[in-house]
Amino acid sequence: MRPHGVFVLVVHDSTVTGAGIWDALHDEYIVRDATSAFDALEWLSGTTLACVVCVLGVTFSGEDFYNLVSRLSKEQARRLVFIARSDDPDVAFLERAQCNWLAMPVRPEELVALVSAVSTR
Repeated sequence: MRPHGVFVLVVHDSTVTGAGIWDALHDEYIVRDATSAFDALEWLSGTTLACVVCVLGVTFSGEDFYNLVSRLSKEQARRLVFIARSDDPDVAFLERAQCNWLAMPVRPEELVALVSAVSTR
């Protein structure tokens, strides 16, 4: 059952990863896709989504993305969920800034639970 109008934006740079996240979330959320930080910022300009799931990759850093989103909206920054490799250099920032994040590989039920918690804040 999909809640009416509850949007989650997934930011990634891998079709396979994006599809896996979509598969985990699409039963409960309207999932939209952004394949770059720039595309995500266009989505977020002037609106606040229930949650933004950001898979950290080679195209942008978590700290840079967090800071850009935070400048747009502090509320939206609190609704970010990062997915990162446990050895990713951004993990230190995510922990220091108390960001919501999950280590790869992510179990679908973990992701759904965190997105649900973040989107109801």
